[in-house]
Amino acid sequence: MKKCVGLLYILIFLFSWNIFAKELPYIYKGARPLGMGGAFTALSDDANALFYNPAGLANIKETRVSPINLEIEGSKDAYNFHKDAWDVDTDNSQEVASFLQEHLGDYGHISTSIFPNYTKPNLAFGLISTAKSNLQVRDRQYPKLSVDATGDVGLCAGYAQPFLDNTLLVGSNLKYLYRKSLENEYSVADITTHNFKSRLRDDINNGSKILLDLGVIYKIQPALEEVAPEPLQVGLSISNLIGNKLGNAADLDQHVDLGVSKHIGDLTLAADYVDIFGWMGDDNDIGKRIHLGLEYSLIKIIRLRTGVNQGYMTYGVGVEDKNVQFDLLTYAEEVGAHSGQQKDRRYLLRLGVVF
Repeated sequence: MKKCVGLLYILIFLFSWNIFAKELPYIYKGARPLGMGGAFTALSDDANALFYNPAGLANIKETRVSPINLEIEGSKDAYNFHKDAWDVDTDNSQEVASFLQEHLGDYGHISTSIFPNYTKPNLAFGLISTAKSNLQVRDRQYPKLSVDATGDVGLCAGYAQPFLDNTLLVGSNLKYLYRKSLENEYSVADITTHNFKSRLRDDINNGSKILLDLGVIYKIQPALEEVAPEPLQVGLSISNLIGNKLGNAADLDQHVDLGVSKHIGDLTLAADYVDIFGWMGDDNDIGKRIHLGLEYSLIKIIRLRTGVNQGYMTYGVGVEDKNVQFDLLTYAEEVGAHSGQQKDRRYLLRLGVVF
């Protein structure tokens, strides 16, 4: 029956997981926005605009093709958690019970994403494939393995148009998304049954839909342009306006995000309040929805980033040569019901090729 655990492990990568804990749902989080604490609604001046605010596509300055855009991410407990899950003998109820007791309260996160894209001023296209995995053991009296798996494959396209002498940017994008998801909890009896492999397969759901996002960015010109020549940008985006019900697979919540950003020389500042109406997830915690960030261009090819994501610090560095991009960062995600309850520290590596 070790094959059953092997199947569970493989599902991590093929079908993804986004656990029953209280992490807010998403499709894709770019390395650059995450390095800035997730604050990107009013900035959105690269391909990430397709997932944060399509109006920002009007701020793109040049045409770029990125055939390789790979992100790999994991939490500090993910390796040991998944290794132990791989090694446990699922025919042995005592060994399974010991595994669950040993990892009681642990949270293991693994995700991968591939996002090749094409961008030019006002326009962007992309393909997206993601796998997100979170495992957690709950219930001290009767431990259960909690699993939430979501794997997405799709394509997206967005367009933005400037108005009023480039002070008002309006954009929209469409995404076709096919999703497989697995959301369930498994007790010792569930794991040790001879039908566990079949049950895992039966628990996988799928669905697809076309989703619509809308966004605007307004540029407030400074009163003294010689002191601060760059405008203050205020952004508003509406995500998953239509198409958020994905059949039998896990749905995507609608949300409205508000943000501001400001360029000051080589420094960029940004702040977001996501989901201002509290439509996402199972809670309305304010702290989980606040994102603050900054980016500093140290030299032409190196950018340093830091911020606050849901009350936790983020740190990142990005290196971009003529055709190669490299990002390394760490951030923490709140997986509890409110900010400060249970953080999951994660580490992300991104590799990209651009032309």
